[in-house]
Amino acid sequence: MRKFFHIYLFIVVMGQQLPSAFSLSLETRYSGSKSMEGSMIIKGGIPVFVHPDEPQAVRRAVKDVLRDLHNVLGETSVLTDTLTSSAIVVATGDRYSGSKPAVSGWEAHQVYKDDNRIIVNGADMRGTIYAIYTFSESVLGVKPLWRWTSEEPVRQEQLIVPPEFHIKISSPSVKYRAWFPNDRDLINPWQKLSNENFEAMYETMLRLKVNTLEGEIADERSYRPPYPLGREATLAQQRGLIITGHHMLIFGSNYRYWNAYWKQIKKQQPPALKIENVDALRQWWRYHATLATRNEADIIWLVGFRGNRDIPFWEFFPDAPASPKDRADVIDAMVKRQVEIVKEVTDEQHPLMRLTLYNEMSTLVANGHFNLPDESSLIRNFVAARRDHFPAADIRGYSFSGEPTGYYLNFQFTSSGSHLAQAEGPRKMEQNFRMVDSLSDGNLVFSVVNAGNIREHVLELSANAEMMWNMDSFDCPSFYTSFCKAYFGEEHASQIALLYDAFFRSYWQQKESDIPGFERQYLFQDMRYARAAETLIGDMEKGKHRNNPFDNHALDNPDKGSAGYFRILSSSEKNIQLNAVLHGTASSIAKLEKITAEADRIYEELEEGKRFFDDNLRGQAHFMLELNRMLHNLTKAYQVSAEKKDARAFIHASLQDITSAQVWLHRADHGVFEQWYTNDIKFGLDKIKQRLASLSLR
Repeated sequence: MRKFFHIYLFIVVMGQQLPSAFSLSLETRYSGSKSMEGSMIIKGGIPVFVHPDEPQAVRRAVKDVLRDLHNVLGETSVLTDTLTSSAIVVATGDRYSGSKPAVSGWEAHQVYKDDNRIIVNGADMRGTIYAIYTFSESVLGVKPLWRWTSEEPVRQEQLIVPPEFHIKISSPSVKYRAWFPNDRDLINPWQKLSNENFEAMYETMLRLKVNTLEGEIADERSYRPPYPLGREATLAQQRGLIITGHHMLIFGSNYRYWNAYWKQIKKQQPPALKIENVDALRQWWRYHATLATRNEADIIWLVGFRGNRDIPFWEFFPDAPASPKDRADVIDAMVKRQVEIVKEVTDEQHPLMRLTLYNEMSTLVANGHFNLPDESSLIRNFVAARRDHFPAADIRGYSFSGEPTGYYLNFQFTSSGSHLAQAEGPRKMEQNFRMVDSLSDGNLVFSVVNAGNIREHVLELSANAEMMWNMDSFDCPSFYTSFCKAYFGEEHASQIALLYDAFFRSYWQQKESDIPGFERQYLFQDMRYARAAETLIGDMEKGKHRNNPFDNHALDNPDKGSAGYFRILSSSEKNIQLNAVLHGTASSIAKLEKITAEADRIYEELEEGKRFFDDNLRGQAHFMLELNRMLHNLTKAYQVSAEKKDARAFIHASLQDITSAQVWLHRADHGVFEQWYTNDIKFGLDKIKQRLASLSLR
């Protein structure tokens, strides 16, 4: 048994027990032909009573449910100070005395019918927030991903809640469950269009029962009176989320504001950013720690030492040492200073902290150069291997002895990983976290997943949220089925569930797994297709030809903890990478042709969730099919580059393929997401098309 409580759902609807807290049945809405004795009828305008002691974050969630009530029932519900006989009652702990005892335990919550009232009750603030959204999902039928599915909630004349209606959910398996919205080339412009867009991610986090935002805590506002938290951290705080910095933002600080701090706060010229300026760094960190405590933020303190962006400190600080051991010693000294600052600022002997073993830190730990600090409240946050996302050598070789453990997994990655199409999938996510939980002997207390643009990865994010709450009973087949029933209806759910699994299995595995039993360890995700195409095009533009053109990529640098960009290992004829690419893409093409044909068939028959199905599965499958065809034809052109006519024909085919891929991608530009993919710069579809067009004219 794990050290934290597990989730249990007890929801009785006419005597039936429903399967999952994250796919709540909408059977609470049934026709009047069934017996209504003892049932509660909810009509438009039902008042909502919020206990006067509830904090701002609970009231912010209530604002969302007021919108949901209006959208579903067509009338405006209002907040009331008077507890009426028929109402929705929101209260934490024992602030309301109803027919059911108050729930207890970290983030536990319940929703139940009490005479002619619906009681929305949490053991603590976030428990109550989760209960609010559970009511919205289970009674009103508002799905957690409603914004991202481009479908409005179904309008109802009235809702009938049966006599024994009771949902009770106890505490999660993993205490701290975070999202890291990094690599946001698509979502950032979209968020700037409206406040609703900006807040969509935060609302979705809470609807899926995530509790921590990893990111920036300070921004340019934080160095001017009244010295607030940054906008993102402020909204997270208003929403009731815990806040933590990510692996280069110590205490939420960012070196881009170094000059602002010294000029606006200290009223002096900024000192040089050097390791030897220890006192300046200490003042800088202390300011940000004080900023967070002064604003009463709920913080997991991030400690560590890196550069000014996603680089090791020795690429940024001019006086950095050269040897791995000396570099590890610098990090060790800096972390100890940061721990001292946190203890002073919080006046706690054991403040909750985390150290993220990202990239170069993973290598230093694995090679024995860096020893993790002996702090009982420090979460050892291991990180999946870069680019291919599996438990890295540091955690697989670490000797655990009961320390609190965290794990960071990428769903999205802007250099080689999944970006415009989901690729890692729920099954690979499950493998990662089960291995880490097993290695840590059940001491996994912190999880974080990176999916910056959110929209492409909502299925994976939903799976992660469900597993982190209920790790013992989670399994992928059940998740797929419940997810598909919730978003696509009963009739086609089982078919679409199988199709999702087939789609994730269609990715080319360019290298065999080297962890026994670990499926799909290495994948050729969509960004690798872009960079591979650029590699081949670059050679052809220069008149070069190599049997193994994908070796020695510029990003293959073990000193930065980044080994293996393409990782194309061929077992084919003469160990030539070009043959491996042709074989791998041909295999994926064959799979994806079957998947897209089935998706096309289902799409024509589908009624519920049709647009979301097109965006999240059918369109992505067609996109990946065209990318495989593009790289396959381009590789053939590369092989016969000396034969101009033949090469030109293959290049022209490749250009048609990538044009088709772009057409499929832009099918998802609609409604509030009208300009979503016009902001594509990381993949660079337009640039690749231009270069292919130029090649075809040679």
